[in-house]
Amino acid sequence: MAFRFESAQRFAISMVGALVVAALMISAAVPVVPIA
Repeated sequence: MAFRFESAQRFAISMVGALVVAALMISAAVPVVPIA
């Protein structure tokens, strides 16, 4: 049970991290689009 919860917690953290990275990439790419 604890192992399953730990793996689910790691999965949730990795999902949040991926969302943060995607948001940073999008926010970094947005100012470049009008210039190009």
